[in-house]
Amino acid sequence: MATTTDGPGTPRGAATRARILAATAGLLSASDRGESTQHRSVTVSEIARAAGVYPNQITHHFGSKDRLVLDAAFALFLRDTTRLQAAGRRTTSAEAFRQVLARTALAMPSTPLVVRALASAGDDADQRDRVRLLLAVLFRQSERYLERVVTEHGWTSRSGVGRDARTFWSAVFGATLLADAGVTGGPSDLDLAGTVSIT
Repeated sequence: MATTTDGPGTPRGAATRARILAATAGLLSASDRGESTQHRSVTVSEIARAAGVYPNQITHHFGSKDRLVLDAAFALFLRDTTRLQAAGRRTTSAEAFRQVLARTALAMPSTPLVVRALASAGDDADQRDRVRLLLAVLFRQSERYLERVVTEHGWTSRSGVGRDARTFWSAVFGATLLADAGVTGGPSDLDLAGTVSIT
């Protein structure tokens, strides 16, 4: 039986995975900026061309295009949350902190991308498991961040930072989904800052 030198657990395989993921993230970002048809789904052939790989390597390394798009959207999103955290650290009051979190989260270019990727999970059990895992990472990182900020400033969280993190991101995703669906209204109509109980 032949073996591949480009397997998922090999250094070459890891490099190929990283290249595919980066190419997909780039295509998603370009699509969302309107450099191609907005909200259009990227194709496997586009990803393969951008990454310099064969289309079957995408399936080999990620299982499906949907899984790859989900991972790429989350990679962009987690990168943007580090910017959100930096903006939050510059605030001096709990009120300003809550407002900055809300404004920044809604303005992050990756927020609509990740919401669309989450919505595409549908009834696929593997995709839903992956979504649960990625959301657990987001909530855990957010909880640690909030805990650090609360401790540094001597603030308190009435609901607990774990609940604040989950409630905040759920509200952000819901607001983005409604805006993506064309529901009238905007960030000014929402009290996302109010979902965080830090004072």
